Amino acid sequence: MLNFLRVIRALAGLFFLLTIAAVIAQLTYNVLQVDSLMRSSMIAIIAGVLHGAFWLWAFFGLRYVINEIHQKEQGSPHPSLTKQWHL
Repeated sequence: MLNFLRVIRALAGLFFLLTIAAVIAQLTYNVLQVDSLMRSSMIAIIAGVLHGAFWLWAFFGLRYVINEIHQKEQGSPHPSLTKQWHL
């Protein structure tokens, strides 16, 4: 169970990074190709930021869930999750 949650956590981190890369690509396109920001571009950027915020929330939320399950089973927090960014 914990390994499955750790895989899901790794995927959430990957999706967060991909979402941030997409937002940066959209911003770069707007700055380099278009004279002014279009409303549709701003909507895409805001949607991307909200999507990234969801995956970041899932990444840190799963860390909490994994530590709680390990605490109940073993009596201590999960040793691989000593730092926030560890998988």
